[in-house]
Amino acid sequence: MIKIEELKKEISEIEFPKNWRKGQSVFNYIDNVYGIARTIQFKYGIDCFYKDDNIDDFLNKAVEIINYGD
Repeated sequence: MIKIEELKKEISEIEFPKNWRKGQSVFNYIDNVYGIARTIQFKYGIDCFYKDDNIDDFLNKAVEIINYGD
C-alpha cells in the first residue's frame, strides 16, 4: 500500500525537464511508472497535465488505483 505522501516524495526525487510544468511532470511520471494516467484523465475526468490545480486530486485517484485497482 502506498500513501499519498510516499507518492509525492517518489515524484519529487525525479529530475524532470526544466520546461515541463509541475502537472505535466506528475502526469508523465504516473503514466510512465504506473501506466494509469490516461485512466485517471479519461475515465475519472481528472487531468493535471495542463492544470496544476488538479495535481492533488490526480494523485489521490492514482493512490486509490495503485492500492485497490481500477
